[in-house]
Amino acid sequence: MLRQRLITASLLFLLILVLIFWAPYWVFLVFLMLLAFLAGQEWGHLSLIAWPNGLALILATLLPMLIFSQHLPWSALAQGSVIWWALLAALLMLMRPSRLPEAAAWQRTVSAMAIFPVLLPALLFSLSLQQRAPRFLLWVILIISVDDVSAMIFGKIWGRHPLVPRISPGKTWEGLLGGLLASAIMGTLGAWMLVGAAVSSLRSGAVLGLITGIFAVLGDLAESFLKRRANCKDSGQLLPGHGGLLDRLDSMSAGIPVFVAGLYYLGWWK
Repeated sequence: MLRQRLITASLLFLLILVLIFWAPYWVFLVFLMLLAFLAGQEWGHLSLIAWPNGLALILATLLPMLIFSQHLPWSALAQGSVIWWALLAALLMLMRPSRLPEAAAWQRTVSAMAIFPVLLPALLFSLSLQQRAPRFLLWVILIISVDDVSAMIFGKIWGRHPLVPRISPGKTWEGLLGGLLASAIMGTLGAWMLVGAAVSSLRSGAVLGLITGIFAVLGDLAESFLKRRANCKDSGQLLPGHGGLLDRLDSMSAGIPVFVAGLYYLGWWK
């Protein structure tokens, strides 16, 4: 299982490197539309709706429609994403992931519609970063990836205190702290390589990495909430050793928009 997981992760990382630095704009757009469609299917199944393919098609179609609009408010979209995820974090702390009753169609519909503010901003920012600042896109992916891997390692070795057991029993406070430490380090290294070696830049990079890591955990918990409510261990079986596509995109969906908001705030991306 671990070997399969490592092989899949390595192949995905190589694919992402090629797409970030060498893929033409339209190829990367088609790739993101495919991700949107497959992730939309998984989200629809977890939301227990009867039309997961329709949801997936709408999500994939909206992406090029929005990106080709001439007046997309990037800065406002980044700020709105931060507010959205902060509110979602508060809801996660209050709600219990009890399984949706089959008769509550409106609840399933609301759950399905939540994918648009959850996933679309991350996809839009990924496309924009790939065109305007590809090294920054790789940077945020590395921040979120080391957060995820380090949290798993720290949790397995030192994990003793559950983080949010009613949503994700496997996550621990020790894993969380280990992951955030790694994301802060990656934030510092990225700032040093891409922005400069000034103390202020390194400090800002560490804070950016830390905050991105925190929100990435929120994205992971949001999908864990969805899976637990649907009584599913994984969102799908698309990626050997990893589960479904959403199991890899959950952290990115929250981390990337917050990272971009941080870039705007720091004046590192205009």
